Amino acid sequence: MIKTHPTALMLRAFAADELPLPLAVGVSAHCELCPDCAARVKECEEELAREHLMPDEPDEALPPGFDAMLAGILQQPAPPVSTRERHGLSAPELRVAGQSYRLPRVLARHHDPRWRHLGAIRQHSLPLDEMGARASLLHIEAGGRIPEHTHKGYELTLLLAGTIEDGDTRYQAGDFIWRDASHAHSPHTPDGCLCYTVQNAPVQFTKGLSRLLNGISHRLY
Repeated sequence: MIKTHPTALMLRAFAADELPLPLAVGVSAHCELCPDCAARVKECEEELAREHLMPDEPDEALPPGFDAMLAGILQQPAPPVSTRERHGLSAPELRVAGQSYRLPRVLARHHDPRWRHLGAIRQHSLPLDEMGARASLLHIEAGGRIPEHTHKGYELTLLLAGTIEDGDTRYQAGDFIWRDASHAHSPHTPDGCLCYTVQNAPVQFTKGLSRLLNGISHRLY
């Protein structure tokens, strides 16, 4: 069962197209895995549509041609079906470290990443930078751990597959995990995992030899 979700404010901002692209992709991928949040986004979209399309006062006249414009919007053709969908083929799987993963539709184009490999951790930066936020795919092999660190900004971790243990909490696929400068943690995975991550500033390692990485941490996010 998914434990952690975007806030109501973030879901509304997503519906209003107000989030930086990396966060919007994360919310979209979460909604593919979480029917409850997908339903809340739909409610937000309907509410925003009413606010923008309906008059503020009951007797306020609609602009000329409004009905025709609305009918035209509702009659727009459906998005084209991809060749793979037309032939009943599923999206290509991502393969890494002997494992196969099915990505959410919003990430399916990134099924062949070029990994940077450090111990049990593989990281691939995605071309989604916007408003200072950067996105990555992160794969951690079974038994792997990220050294203890805190954050100069925020960090979103959307768990796409596998499990992560952070403190006393065990997260699973679909969990939308938000961390900031108030958190110091060292997440690890007993079974291996694949994550989508977003950061808007480098992490700050806090213990042991990993602190030597702080001088180059700007290259790691």
